[in-house]
Amino acid sequence: MTTSSLPERIVLIEDNPGDARLIEEMLRERREAGTPSTDVYHEDSLAVGLDRLETADADVVLLDLQLPDSSGLETLETVLDRADSVPVIVLTGMPETALGIEAVSHGAQDYLVKDDVTPEVLVRAIRYSIERKRTERELKRRTEELTILNHLTRHDIRNDISLVVGRARELAEHVEPRGQSALDEIVQSSNHVLQLTRTVGDIVESIAEDEEEAELRPVDLSRVLAIEIEKAEELYRGVEISLESDVDGVCVRANDLLSSVVGNLISNAIFYNDKETPEVALSVDIDGGTATLRVADNGPGIPDRRKDRVFAKGERGAASSGMGIGLSLVDRLVEQYGGEIRVEDNDPVGSVFCVELPCAATER
Repeated sequence: MTTSSLPERIVLIEDNPGDARLIEEMLRERREAGTPSTDVYHEDSLAVGLDRLETADADVVLLDLQLPDSSGLETLETVLDRADSVPVIVLTGMPETALGIEAVSHGAQDYLVKDDVTPEVLVRAIRYSIERKRTERELKRRTEELTILNHLTRHDIRNDISLVVGRARELAEHVEPRGQSALDEIVQSSNHVLQLTRTVGDIVESIAEDEEEAELRPVDLSRVLAIEIEKAEELYRGVEISLESDVDGVCVRANDLLSSVVGNLISNAIFYNDKETPEVALSVDIDGGTATLRVADNGPGIPDRRKDRVFAKGERGAASSGMGIGLSLVDRLVEQYGGEIRVEDNDPVGSVFCVELPCAATER
């Protein structure tokens, strides 16, 4: 079907012969010359309409909610259960919009008040509902693919890489000094892959949260910091990580993915550090209703010209193999929490990532 034509098959489930005839006449009136004909299958009960849906391969369903054998939203839910891939437009004889809006919230693509329907309104609703349903199916397919990707990264790949790290560390005492640097590189790169798999999984979750309008709640910042510091110390040996503030009782408005914000900032501070002993210092300041988390490092720093775009999707550091994806996720999540993030220079060297988050509760 092109954007200017009607679909080939429409199932109309309507028990009022006059309303059904009017709908059919409107469709005939709006059919454009030279376009394929439209078959309208009119049924006057839900049971027969469902049978028709089994055989008609419908492009759209026009559904009256008040039928001899079914009424109200139960009618809609029955049709959606039987043909969930077909867009449904609800027809209502009630002038108020409450029922129609409720029908849309239950899965209908649109609703039309019979007394207000014109040929133009009817055809436009049909075309838009088909396009919206197509988009809905595509989003569902992509979500399913992302779910598979999430499973692969969080479980299959992560388990294999964890095994590599474990076995490499077991070999440390058996490797000659000249081979130690190569083994250290294997461990470091494997740890970075572990961090990337976590980041990919968190991106998938953040996308799902966006689609479902993630519910934010008070999150214990001290607990998140303690867990992420412990994880980083396990992943990256020979680093110094310190928490320089008393954060007991500090809660911020976020969700479970706050751990990804902290974890990515710590990981970047370590992995892209050019010092023999990477140092990362975390601190938290409370000012009114805002908690500012600072993650400072002693690395090479970030030039002023890159500070404003370091969180852009795909932006990478000089030696980066994945810095952009982690910081892009951090920026996405902080924005989702209603916060802000920026980069400053550390003194005497390095960078400081400052994350401002709304406090949910503070018990000092």
